[in-house]
Amino acid sequence: MALPNIMSPYDSLIDFLVEKATPQEILEYKASEIEQARADELTAKNKAGTLTDEEREELRRMAEVETLVHLLKARALVALKQL
Repeated sequence: MALPNIMSPYDSLIDFLVEKATPQEILEYKASEIEQARADELTAKNKAGTLTDEEREELRRMAEVETLVHLLKARALVALKQL
């Protein structure tokens, strides 16, 4: 018996955002300078082995958001090619 095709929560959110923002707006999105500086700081601390548990969790959440943004941009590119 085949399993139903159920979208993951990420897929649902990505589709929603792609429908609400233009593909071009999604492709132009980038983290703010403050967010990027914090990510760089946490990455350096991670490489040095000096992250606190709270910073490790913050870096993990940042990585999840980065993955989501990559998925959004990939989906936006597909949407642009279909125009």
